[in-house]
Amino acid sequence: MVMNQKQLIYYLTGFADGEGCFCIALKNQKSARLRWVLDPIFHVTQHSKSKEILYEFQKLLNCGIVMKKYGQNDTMQFVVQSRRELVDKVIPFFRKYKLITKNKDFQIFAEVVESLDQHKHADKNEFIKLLKKIFTMNGEGKQRRYKLEDVLKSLESSETIRQTQPK
Repeated sequence: MVMNQKQLIYYLTGFADGEGCFCIALKNQKSARLRWVLDPIFHVTQHSKSKEILYEFQKLLNCGIVMKKYGQNDTMQFVVQSRRELVDKVIPFFRKYKLITKNKDFQIFAEVVESLDQHKHADKNEFIKLLKKIFTMNGEGKQRRYKLEDVLKSLESSETIRQTQPK
């Protein structure tokens, strides 16, 4: 069956709703001002036998890369990590073509990415608000390496350390 462009767009939107992920990785980085970094990523995963669909995403959105998933030789991913591409291409696409099952995660993802793009995360209180939001995504953050309480405590202790250091 041959699809026209509109059908392909809706097919890929539904495909992303099932096989895609909007996530914000939380990374502990000692060189960062608050010691934590929020790293947004959109990806769609598929068995390598059907990798053509991933290239369709890349063509449609005109961004991202298709690559093997780390540690899984038979699995491929279409990945968009560039904040500029997320803001300019991925977010507007999914605002126009609505998701169903992943809509809540997408809305939080879009808000966090746009806040990062506007450098709102430089303010500690704004960073904490964003941090709390990302822990409501993707199953309430159950697969995260760090617990929210531990990250919040480390933010408090790093602030205490900075305040007591001589200037």
